[in-house]
Amino acid sequence: MTVTALNNLASPTAISPELDPSAEYAEDEAFEHPLLQQIWRVVWLNRFLVAGILAATLVAALVITLLATPQYTSTARVQVNRVEANVANVEGIEPEGQVLDYEEFYNTQYALLESSSLAERVARTLNLVGDEAFLEAFDISPDDEVISGSSRRAVQKVGEILLENVNIRPVIGSSLIDVEFTSPSPELSAKIAAAWVDEFIAASIERRFAASGDAREFLQQQLAALRERLEDSERQFVTYASNTGIFELRGSSSGAEPGSSQTLIGTNLAATSAALVAARTERIAAEGALKARDLQRDDPVTATLRSRRGELAAQRASLLTQFESDYPPIMALDNQLAQLDREIADAESRSTNELQRAYQAALERERGLQAMVDALKGTYLNEQRETIQYNILQREVDTNRELYDGLLQRYKEIGVAGVEANNAQLVDAPRVPEEPSSPNLPLNLALGFLVGCAISGAVLFAREQIDRSLRDPADVKNVLGLPLLGTTPRIPNEQILEDLNDPKSEVAEAYLSISVLLDLSTAHGFPRTLMLTSTVPSEGKTSSTYALAHRLARAGRNTLLVDFDLRNPSVGERLGIPNRHGVSTYLTGHSELSDLINANVSPNLSVLTAGKVPPNPGDLISSERAAELISELSKRYDHVLIDAAPVLGIADAPVLASHVDGVVFVIEANRARLRQLSEALARLRSSKSHILGAIVTKLDARNADYGYGYGYGYGYGYGRKDEIQSDTDQ
Repeated sequence: MTVTALNNLASPTAISPELDPSAEYAEDEAFEHPLLQQIWRVVWLNRFLVAGILAATLVAALVITLLATPQYTSTARVQVNRVEANVANVEGIEPEGQVLDYEEFYNTQYALLESSSLAERVARTLNLVGDEAFLEAFDISPDDEVISGSSRRAVQKVGEILLENVNIRPVIGSSLIDVEFTSPSPELSAKIAAAWVDEFIAASIERRFAASGDAREFLQQQLAALRERLEDSERQFVTYASNTGIFELRGSSSGAEPGSSQTLIGTNLAATSAALVAARTERIAAEGALKARDLQRDDPVTATLRSRRGELAAQRASLLTQFESDYPPIMALDNQLAQLDREIADAESRSTNELQRAYQAALERERGLQAMVDALKGTYLNEQRETIQYNILQREVDTNRELYDGLLQRYKEIGVAGVEANNAQLVDAPRVPEEPSSPNLPLNLALGFLVGCAISGAVLFAREQIDRSLRDPADVKNVLGLPLLGTTPRIPNEQILEDLNDPKSEVAEAYLSISVLLDLSTAHGFPRTLMLTSTVPSEGKTSSTYALAHRLARAGRNTLLVDFDLRNPSVGERLGIPNRHGVSTYLTGHSELSDLINANVSPNLSVLTAGKVPPNPGDLISSERAAELISELSKRYDHVLIDAAPVLGIADAPVLASHVDGVVFVIEANRARLRQLSEALARLRSSKSHILGAIVTKLDARNADYGYGYGYGYGYGYGRKDEIQSDTDQ
């Protein structure tokens, strides 16, 4: 052990019950053993139990296989398509194709193949109720309901038998389905498998025709009712149109939506309104022309006259540059110009009169059309009020006609829907099996082995859960909150004295390590007065007390070993010292202390046995004289080690714990339950005792996986020097 490690152990936190949870759990996780290794440990420790369970299950599987009746399985393969061959190109009653989800469709087919109705159909078709081969194959007794019951109940019972022996197995990734039937008779298996597929196909066809027949009957009733309703609505519509005088002008066909066609009055109003708009436009144009005299500029005659006058005016102006105004050609031109001016005035007058007449005509036409429109508006408004009911009746007629036509078309389609091909076809007919399908000896043995493994696992899991004893010495710190002072291997009681005298033994090494930690437990070293106790008897506290006392004595310290277990003393018996007087003798006040101590049992080691077992050990230990005894002994000896009684059930240990410098709690591995240990520690802590830590004793192979085994790869001894050296070299 290095100096650093010793310093760490000597620090207050080394043996303080207050722990750092985060560091503690991080360390546990870092050094946690693999799950497979833990499982192998449990299996190896219980290998004989596991072997017995496996042997029993294998024998049971073998016996069951040899005693079982051979069973023969015949298989028929059928193809079930989602989309059927549609010969008539009309839609049937049942949904098909993409309407049904893939999984939903095939789950429906599987359920139909395993239905009770199909099993009963097969039973009736093959007359299995009276089939001797069937009754004999399934060992049906004469008093069974198949024979003695009613015919209906017999068919039901046979159907139940068939369902128990049929197996529907889909071929993954295809539309194929295997129908398997198993029975003690190969011929019977093939016959029933074939009948099963045939009846499934027949039932599918019957369901389709039954659905079509029901639909036709229903549609016939609906068509009759709709026909009457359509006739009534048409009569009401025609009567109302005749009474109101509404004459409708339909556009394209009689099937146009209501409101899409026009009545005669509406058509007249629309045409008259259009003519009124045109007349108003003409009147406005005539009025504008009259005011602006636009027709004068546009009249060809007036334009010609004005052009001629311009030419003559130009000639006259040319002559005036040379001659006087009385020049005869100039005077002739003046006469022509005057004549042209009169003609132009006449032409303009005629144009104005024509424009006036055109304006008056347009105005009169506009007024006449306006009067017609006003009259038609009143008539149209009255008609519109009457058209509301007219449209209601018309819509009812059209709706009834559409419903009637749709149902009539559907009725015609259903009439030919039954000619479609069936979606289920037989692919492979069943054959008579030549070899039995069961029992299968290798398979049954494998299953027996798996069952044995499962039972073994359950048993081992239950044992591990029930066994809440301390297996991992690290739980002393993690669960109980105590420092772990050390561990010791499991050895016979009679061998411990011999091993302690051998410093190379594992026991001597273990207690040497424990003693070193106790040397660091207090400021003045090893406690002057130290008590060792345990939860229950026989956990190794007596051996541990002697071992620590023996180590102190070998170190040259004057040490006293006191047996304070007045109920079950064992120190004297272990060391071969008579137990005629001792602690009980002193506590009753009958002897001097020096006369009771067995001095020099070994160099520097004295022993004070328990003495005679008193009738009232609890009263003696709780007396003041017991405290005086411990105080007096601590003055005479360097160290006083007390072997106390167990904690649970009695109050001796808590009382003594309050009189000593420190307490060491001894725990036997794989024995005391963690709850018992916790309760015992709670009792010790209630006495305000100073618990220095715990020693875990009697470790064996069950604790090897926790890193605390001895003699299983984790121990250390000087006698293995060569082996250790070889391991170091590796």
